[in-house]
Amino acid sequence: MPDGPRMRPAVVEDASAIAAIWTQGIEERQATFETRPKSVDEVVAMIRHAALVLVAEHEGELVAFAKVGPYDDPAHYYAGVGEATMYVERRTRGAGVGRALLNALADVATRRGYWKLVGKIFTSNASSIALVRSCGWREVGVHHRHGQLDGQWKDVLVVELPLGAAAG
Repeated sequence: MPDGPRMRPAVVEDASAIAAIWTQGIEERQATFETRPKSVDEVVAMIRHAALVLVAEHEGELVAFAKVGPYDDPAHYYAGVGEATMYVERRTRGAGVGRALLNALADVATRRGYWKLVGKIFTSNASSIALVRSCGWREVGVHHRHGQLDGQWKDVLVVELPLGAAAG
């Protein structure tokens, strides 16, 4: 992507494109325990209620989204910790969209008062692990047999990115 993607906050009009990208990720069985496709109504609710949702556009097409949700709701002492999730449309993976979106998410989260982002990645998802490492996230540990997907136990790698003053 020579010109690079454009990052912006998600709006409800993005719900259909986000649902398609999210559903693609669900169907691939590489990034989430979820098995049911996302509906447009579910995505509209997520856009309206999530702490932070960003999208990446390239040449007018929405190609990725990332969101920050609560780490431990309603624990006020974790109010500055957000759990990050990101999905990139299959055709644009490997072109730098994920890196640009994760970095933009960290910048916006910092401005909104977050001091840390955390994430969970299937240990079998080598490309996502490589991506977060390249963006400065560190590995915290592995939750072994954290959940089942299609009847198979999956381990998840826990990652974190300290932000702002917590990064120093």
